[in-house]
Amino acid sequence: MPRSQVPSGSFRSLTASRTGIRTASGAPLWDTPVVEPDVIVACCRASGGTSPGELYPDPDSELLVAALGEIGITARMASWDDDTVAWDQTGLVVVRSTWDSVDRPGDYLRWTRAVDRVSTLVNPAEVLAWNLDKSYLGDLARMGVPVVPTQFVRTGSSWTVPEDEFVVKPAISAGGRETARYGPAHRPAARAHVRRLLTEGHTVMVQPYLPAVEDPGEISLVFIAGSFSHAVRKGPVLEAGAGVAERPWERMVFLGLTGPSPAELAAAERIQSALDRRFGTLAYSRIDLIASVSGEPLVMEVELIDPYLSLSLESAAVARLAQVLVERRDPRFHRRRSAGEGGDAVGSDG
Repeated sequence: MPRSQVPSGSFRSLTASRTGIRTASGAPLWDTPVVEPDVIVACCRASGGTSPGELYPDPDSELLVAALGEIGITARMASWDDDTVAWDQTGLVVVRSTWDSVDRPGDYLRWTRAVDRVSTLVNPAEVLAWNLDKSYLGDLARMGVPVVPTQFVRTGSSWTVPEDEFVVKPAISAGGRETARYGPAHRPAARAHVRRLLTEGHTVMVQPYLPAVEDPGEISLVFIAGSFSHAVRKGPVLEAGAGVAERPWERMVFLGLTGPSPAELAAAERIQSALDRRFGTLAYSRIDLIASVSGEPLVMEVELIDPYLSLSLESAAVARLAQVLVERRDPRFHRRRSAGEGGDAVGSDG
């Protein structure tokens, strides 16, 4: 989940103001018909200094492209901020590993809205906007969903330093970015961390560090088209007093497939039902739960943008997701594609 500072560009097929590059025949590049596959899997660059063609590794996306190919659907991976991609010339754009979105949330949300207007975006832009800021936990709590107790700290507001261990992180964050665990002895460092994040314009979250993070660990339940697929257990990453880690997303500890308890599965299914009522049946989602001190499953996060789904551990999930995506492709694109067979370009009028 790399950090990127690359400025976003314009869509290739949505603008004529390009660089003046021409094809071998001398035609302007933007006048050349663009052929994209049936599905584009949106990923991210390896880092801010790399080209958009050099993608951050994501086994889920590679498996999904292969699964789509097996059922006759052409697909490729592309960085979401690659302005050479003709997003309006594909039937579906599926968001899978756009993990640097939290570093440039404004650019990212503009991209989602633009793609949503010209193709089928999965999950939809409305869902991604709601899920990008973890203030959605407040929405879930108001819906009656048990969530990890959270103080949302904003500029000018006050907050209470917990008596026991706790975690500080930005409300817009992923992969452990700018996240740290503190104990009673580290309160000055915690206050400094909160002040710095507020100064940088963040809303800050303060949550208790629950003992269940250590044992048995956090459980991630994966849903495909609203139905439970599989679950993965994750181990602890944060060390008390260690401060903000470098590249914490590369320290994630996945403990393999696990069977959720009846209480965990029931809680996750209730949450999924609530999400589907609000947004319609979502193509994919991941619900991360942790046990409270009393053993009640609490929501740590609901991941609807680009959750790692551990598809390598559950082959049936890959095939199921591929089929769900096929069913959601934009039919207008396929009519144009069919009309274009035999020589016409994708998206042509002829």
